[in-house]
Amino acid sequence: MSLWSPAARDAFRARITPKPAPRTEVPPKAAPALKPPPAQLRQLDSFTPSGHRSKSPMPELNPQATHTGFNKPVSVEELPPEGKKTGTAIITLNTATGKAPSYNEKTNRAAQADLIKDSGATIVAFQEVDVNVGRSGNRNTALDIVVGVDRDFAIFLGEDSPEPVDIYADAPETAIRTGADGTTLYQTPGGTLVTGEAFSGDDQEGGIKEDRGSDATYGNATYVAAPDELTEAYTVALPTHVGGTGAASAEELAALADGQLTPEERNQLHDHNEVLRHNDTSEPRAALVTRVMGPDGKERTIINVHVAAGEDNKALRDAQLAYIAQLAAAEAKGPPPRDVVVMGDLNTSTTEVQAIFGQYGLQRAVGGTSGGPDEIEDFDQVWTTAGVNTQNSAQVDTRDTSDHPHAGYTEIS
Repeated sequence: MSLWSPAARDAFRARITPKPAPRTEVPPKAAPALKPPPAQLRQLDSFTPSGHRSKSPMPELNPQATHTGFNKPVSVEELPPEGKKTGTAIITLNTATGKAPSYNEKTNRAAQADLIKDSGATIVAFQEVDVNVGRSGNRNTALDIVVGVDRDFAIFLGEDSPEPVDIYADAPETAIRTGADGTTLYQTPGGTLVTGEAFSGDDQEGGIKEDRGSDATYGNATYVAAPDELTEAYTVALPTHVGGTGAASAEELAALADGQLTPEERNQLHDHNEVLRHNDTSEPRAALVTRVMGPDGKERTIINVHVAAGEDNKALRDAQLAYIAQLAAAEAKGPPPRDVVVMGDLNTSTTEVQAIFGQYGLQRAVGGTSGGPDEIEDFDQVWTTAGVNTQNSAQVDTRDTSDHPHAGYTEIS
């Protein structure tokens, strides 16, 4: 239920609706850098530092960051074993929920869980996450994977599953906590799975593959396991129009990044998100923001994203990437200042992402070429603010558990 008055809702709609371009002449922009030919792309790797960047608005907490990695795609067995990792292992995986029914089979979810366990990652960003959607058997597809990693999460699948409570309510160590903005926490003593709704079945005319249920949702999910602990999570709808904005203005992003979200801020975010979820010009997309506290006492932000796909949507995708970069800049500033990681399915080449993220000081840790004959660049990428150590960065073979050939992996500290 919306807390907005009709006047307030109309004001927000007016803000996100693209305005006609002014009829003033502006100097032409410099031509974008050309993408290297395939022969040069073969030399690009997962950890080649980004090119020249403009002055960053983000604080650089570690001016001498270390970056290492593999110069070609690797199998998960080639990653450093437990005890040899240089920091918190993180991985991003497109679960292919919307691609074909075979990816939703129990055997494939178990294989995806094995991939995560074998990688040793304790922070995982999932894209294409269904919750209660008919095409995937009305399951929570991310939860099905995480249960294969940590059996304690099986409590949320059976009749003994706890009833959801408000995200601000007192709750036991094992609980489901829901936020008005579309964020849900499945928490156990050993970790938390966070889901972030991009849209629900009743938001779009066609539903989610014809499932129009209000409890059917599609979006992203982030798994945070010990020793890291979740400290905050929220979901922000991305722009749906070229020239439009996301669910929060620059001032509102700064307020969201300043400490913990208040109930009032989360309720307002709900109302803004809902306007964009009901937009029928493009498939709604969202950024799932999680803050985690490591054993070193440092709070970091993980932004899990899945942006618009296809060449026809390049302008919209660029607008979404620019908005994500603004969100990262706000989270980096805080207070408190934080290292920020942006990871997920960016649906385009690192060359195009660099043209936008580089303006905000974000640096590529993972995202090169697949190594195949057509030299298709992997969409599963990891970017960070300048001070983050990223070591053993790699494009990891997904073992045919996804329609994406690789998952993006690195170790942050």
